[in-house]
Amino acid sequence: MRQLVVLACCLGLPSGPLSLASAQDDPRQSPYFAVPELRQLMEWATLQVTFDAGSLVPDMAAGEYKPTVTGTPRFEPGLRGQALVAGDGSGAGIYPRAGNATFDTQGAVALWICPVAWTHVLGGNTIFTVTTNSTFYMQRQGPWYEGASLKRQEGVQFLLFNKTVGNGSLMYGTRDWPLGQWRLLVANWSWPTMSCSLDGGEFQSGTIKGKPRAEDFGAILIGANGGEKTLVDEVTFFRRPLSTAEAKALYEALCPR
Repeated sequence: MRQLVVLACCLGLPSGPLSLASAQDDPRQSPYFAVPELRQLMEWATLQVTFDAGSLVPDMAAGEYKPTVTGTPRFEPGLRGQALVAGDGSGAGIYPRAGNATFDTQGAVALWICPVAWTHVLGGNTIFTVTTNSTFYMQRQGPWYEGASLKRQEGVQFLLFNKTVGNGSLMYGTRDWPLGQWRLLVANWSWPTMSCSLDGGEFQSGTIKGKPRAEDFGAILIGANGGEKTLVDEVTFFRRPLSTAEAKALYEALCPR
């Protein structure tokens, strides 16, 4: 990726992301280039990690691209190429926030998840992506029962925890999700509004009390060793929210048939 940026400077081309296809792929074969609406959307992308080569190195990054690796990351077949194993003792990657995610203003993240070993009686939380100071979360919350009493609902969540402007939470229940099925999650933020879409559907939304500050957010962590085994794939951050039409286009371009 760094070589591509240097080449852009030499040729007098616009700086920033030049390709959203894996270095091992022909960009013309990428689904992000095959759909005109997605080609336009990717001009707003700041960080994309597809794991296609069994690696945590981003396919593109507007900021620093070299991740810090924690634990022992594992990869299995995903939507295209490889996917990252989250939970089940696997590892994660930490990416600098500067340039790669605009958490304090507006933006979006799109990612695909596939339940592998989710239970519906007791299960810990499985993180898909989170900031290192535990402010911004995309995760699956496992259920918690005490006897026959349900103490904690299960679901995938978009969460904001902030001492100054309050907390925000959006969730989709997962009790009826079949194992082995890929689902697309898109989270938007344009503070004080936050919203979330599942499988390219309409966004559900909520609000917080105000606008968080840049210093409220840490670096970007993708993956986790705790929780129940889940595959995570095609993680992309954007510097603006996505429309429902764009979320639908992402879903239709990559959804397994």
